Amino acid sequence: MAKVKTPEVAAKPAPKVNLGGLNPNAIYTATGKVARAAHNADRHKALSGLTVSEALLTRTVNAQDIKYDLKLGFITLVEE
Repeated sequence: MAKVKTPEVAAKPAPKVNLGGLNPNAIYTATGKVARAAHNADRHKALSGLTVSEALLTRTVNAQDIKYDLKLGFITLVEE
């Protein structure tokens, strides 16, 4: 009986995320300042406690959104 060679499956590379110059290990933390738009306020609560790279991987937010939220004081990034 001939041996059947199984094809080697390469591991999937991690998805590429545009960090936009942000520290990927910084912790996304909501400040308590509430955004007027309910979906933005919900996003701040939902992502609070995640690292920047984890938050970006959710595809709920992008680097520009994080920078804007920082500028307006809705979030802080705690460096680890």
